[in-house]
Amino acid sequence: MEPVIDPGLNSAVERYYDITLDLYEDLWGEHVHHGFWDPGETPGLEGADRHAATDRLVHELVDYTGVPAGSRVLDVGCGIGGPAMHLAGPLGCTVEGITLSALQAARANEKAEAAGVAGRARFHQRDALANGYPDESFGVVWAMESLMHIADREAFFAEAMRLLTPGGTLAVATWAVRDGELDDDERELVRQILVHQVMPDFSSLEEHERLAAAAGFTEVATVDWSSAVANSWDPGFAQIQQFERGPKVMRDLARRRGVDVLGFFHAGPLMKKGFDTGVITYGALRATKPRQDSPQAPPSGPTP
Repeated sequence: MEPVIDPGLNSAVERYYDITLDLYEDLWGEHVHHGFWDPGETPGLEGADRHAATDRLVHELVDYTGVPAGSRVLDVGCGIGGPAMHLAGPLGCTVEGITLSALQAARANEKAEAAGVAGRARFHQRDALANGYPDESFGVVWAMESLMHIADREAFFAEAMRLLTPGGTLAVATWAVRDGELDDDERELVRQILVHQVMPDFSSLEEHERLAAAAGFTEVATVDWSSAVANSWDPGFAQIQQFERGPKVMRDLARRRGVDVLGFFHAGPLMKKGFDTGVITYGALRATKPRQDSPQAPPSGPTP
């Protein structure tokens, strides 16, 4: 099956991250993703601060999926390289990061150089579904909050299977939607989030499991981290209110960067409502590419 690549969507995602690169880095640091808290913790109070919380999410995904130290990793949707710094640093992995944004890739390479891991972490502007890497190039395919931007998720899982060595690990953390039917108000909330975050649609965690299994992965499992990450949209943690100083500031920002940048600010309240109502969920998926000597499942149907 040939992957379905939407050049219009890719261009929109590239533009969104180009124009918000410094906003994310100024407000959220090196990680362009959620934080992770234990039950009862709250941002900036008795709980972890924002940098510890976003670091924590990386560690949780490593632990949940069992990323082996020293692995060769493809980081799909690498952002400005925050997770890759941990993978290439303490874990000693060799990381190839890919992103649709040339500005993100350039900034990630700068950060790798500054962190002393440029020999183990390199970043490129490439499409996840047309990345140019040979078959069985990686021991781990890592996708932290990038799968939501890929419309053809069936093709993503097929590509991950192609790229992994036998026995290799797929590690995904993703925004998701509650499984089952949504009512009209819930669908409208999801629609607004998708528009402001430049995403085609959401899949449920259960649908991610089904797609991974259909692609041939084994040991497929998911975990729901919605309650652990929901504090990321607390107004104090998101820090978006720093820029809400009246319509003139927002108009000037939109004039300089284009109206798309305003989606960055609109997303916060929408995502908070999504988590509060249970419409938006968040979780991790782990899966394994079967080893070549693994026993195959018996064929279905009657035995001749």
